[in-house]
Amino acid sequence: MLDDVQLGYYDSADRKYVHRHPHANSEDYDSEQKDAGVVFGTPPSPSEEIDVFQRIIGCELLDGDVPGQVKLLDSYSGFAGNLQELNFNLQKKTLVWSMDSIIDWVVENIYQPICIKILRRYLQREKRYLLRKVKPRVRLLKKTLTHSTRTQVTCLATGFYPRHINLTLLRDGQPIPEDQLTGGILLPNTDGTYQMRKSLEVSAREVKRNYTCVVTHLSLDNKLDISVDYDPGPSILPIVLFVLLALFVLVMIPIASCIIWKKCAGHRELTQNRYIATASTEDNECSTDPK
Repeated sequence: MLDDVQLGYYDSADRKYVHRHPHANSEDYDSEQKDAGVVFGTPPSPSEEIDVFQRIIGCELLDGDVPGQVKLLDSYSGFAGNLQELNFNLQKKTLVWSMDSIIDWVVENIYQPICIKILRRYLQREKRYLLRKVKPRVRLLKKTLTHSTRTQVTCLATGFYPRHINLTLLRDGQPIPEDQLTGGILLPNTDGTYQMRKSLEVSAREVKRNYTCVVTHLSLDNKLDISVDYDPGPSILPIVLFVLLALFVLVMIPIASCIIWKKCAGHRELTQNRYIATASTEDNECSTDPK
């Protein structure tokens, strides 16, 4: 692990280090295999029962590329501690380890140099990926719970990197105690970013208050505040407009039909009058013919 990114793992069956990160290359393959063999070594021989041997080794670089502290922890069959405690536990398993006199030398001359070398190598290789800053997308949601009159107020922040974030839910400007909230677990997204949500269940009376989601993150210059006031429910304006439109249509259809009918009746009457007038003229012309 480099910070929160898994770079690889050691396969104890094949006794080799396996890359997991897509940006890895094989330039330092031989060196990495040798270092992994030294660090992980060969676990103690198991007894007739199932035993588990675990080892955690870590180191840090401070500002100015100065090596910081080294962390080393061994655990064997449920007993945890440093190598001195491991020596005591292994003696119970009839294995003899004389690490007390050389523990400082092992850490200083083997574990720390290897760890610092690997750390510097991967920091250089994955620098752009590890030092990126992605701003969180924050939403404040209100949802009526199924089969309940209560409402769930949720503050959701997602898509951010690095993983460290401070998420606070306020009610009328005052922080809500953490023991009243659910969630707060940091979860990974598939794109390498993270998400976190905190929720609060409130009554119908409490939901009328003003809730605010406050987020602080390394990618933000200032804290981000997302507020939402009480929502009394769906707006009735669309319903009113729909009813008015329906009434307008119901009223206008008969009126339009009447107008069209009158126009058609008038047109027929005019046509008939013209026909009668034309026929009368023709009759008159016929009656004036000389005999």
